[in-house]
Amino acid sequence: MDFGQRLKNLRLERGYTQQDLSSAVGVSTVAVRSWEHNTKKPNMDALIALGRFLNTSIDTLLDIQPKGSEQNYTFILSPAEKRFLQDYRGLDSHGKKIVNTVCSLEKERIDLAAKPKNRSKVIQLASTERERYIPRYTTPSAAGTSVPLDGADFEMILVDNSVPDEADYAVNIQGNSMFPYIHDGDMVYVKKDAEMAIGDVGIFCVDGAMYCKQYYVDENGNLELVSANPELRNTNVFVSSDSGSSVKCYGKVLMGFKLELPDYLFEE
Repeated sequence: MDFGQRLKNLRLERGYTQQDLSSAVGVSTVAVRSWEHNTKKPNMDALIALGRFLNTSIDTLLDIQPKGSEQNYTFILSPAEKRFLQDYRGLDSHGKKIVNTVCSLEKERIDLAAKPKNRSKVIQLASTERERYIPRYTTPSAAGTSVPLDGADFEMILVDNSVPDEADYAVNIQGNSMFPYIHDGDMVYVKKDAEMAIGDVGIFCVDGAMYCKQYYVDENGNLELVSANPELRNTNVFVSSDSGSSVKCYGKVLMGFKLELPDYLFEE
């Protein structure tokens, strides 16, 4: 941030007009305007008067940070930066990680652009920015056993055009209860807040335990989370309509095809 912008931000932050500043320092408003537009610079006497009136140090005005000391130095934020900081502080950990990832990518692009020898890398990075990043949860959701997903760590991964546009996040599946459609260790893509139909595969939380299962509701309104693998039918999760259990769907697994319920579910 240049001197003129720092001066303007400090003036606006304290609620002063250019006329207020000119009167306090003893110069014309034209001079103040020229300072804020960086066409002219104030002399030392004017700097001292500015510091006193704005209640800040000359180091701060000139953006001089003494090495090893921040006693008299204050970061000056523009109104837009302050709004951004306030919005950032209101985000949850998920949102902050996404913002941090984007900032890191942009900082890398700017740093590379400043070095001519890295021009080819800048072009490659710019191409990468056209791709999508989505979160991948590093704690697997379970297809056969229960593993918590809420609050789990995640990383942002770059996905290509083969990943469905509606995918909101990715998660690795643990277990073989969805075999042969999903194997132990497979990564699946999930659409949040999707409407679930009978037979759809979803990520579910039942009383704090996470499952990757097929969705089924019987004629009595009872929920059953179904294993596609008949050998693991004992891992099905049955939730009666009057059980009082806490059930939440974290999204629909994007299979790319309609999956029928297994035959064993309807055997007498």
